[in-house]
Amino acid sequence: MATPAQILANRENATFSTGPRSETGKLASSQNAQSHGLTTSQALLPGEDPADYQEHHQDYADRYLPQSTVDQDLVNELADLRWRLRRVPGFEVALLNAECTRLTTEPEFEPLLKNVTSATQILALAFTRLLSTRVLPNLFHQEARLARRAERLQAQLEATRPRNQTIRQPVIAPESDELTQPSVNRKIEAKPQPVHVTPQPGRNELCPCNSGLKYKRCCLNKPTAARAAA
Repeated sequence: MATPAQILANRENATFSTGPRSETGKLASSQNAQSHGLTTSQALLPGEDPADYQEHHQDYADRYLPQSTVDQDLVNELADLRWRLRRVPGFEVALLNAECTRLTTEPEFEPLLKNVTSATQILALAFTRLLSTRVLPNLFHQEARLARRAERLQAQLEATRPRNQTIRQPVIAPESDELTQPSVNRKIEAKPQPVHVTPQPGRNELCPCNSGLKYKRCCLNKPTAARAAA
């Protein structure tokens, strides 16, 4: 347990390190913990184009046409999420380039590059090191979190998005020559006539030629002309 003298000394020492006092210093120190801007309260980071950011928001407003304050907040949040997600590929490339530069310039990594002969192998080694240090996994985790939130917001906005009602015009069939011609000039197609098939007797029935024999022993194997004559 601290003694009263130690507590007093700690309070006096704290007065010598109170952080920046000017507005410029406070603004700079507020960005100290910022590494990728995927979780910051402000979507627009220093160095990004405000005009491009406003145009990005306007594109989403034109797409979803918010009709209330709640819808406007949802559209703004979705636009901010998509704006942050646009940084992820650039961050991944920048991290890989920085790690490759470290591997090829700093002497402490020379043993790692002893058997490395190509730029592709150096890139693979840099990727492996970023995975082992949890740099890339953390980046991908934040990307997945933002993507899930953006998908939920987009589905919610799509469900309430106003649809433009289209009036279906009646379909008017073009006039054909057949309808415009007089009825006397129309061609009347003959209907197909039914085909009557004479039933054939069974093999063991009496032959229809009245010979008294069974059909299979009399006219079954006779030619058609002979059968008709009989």
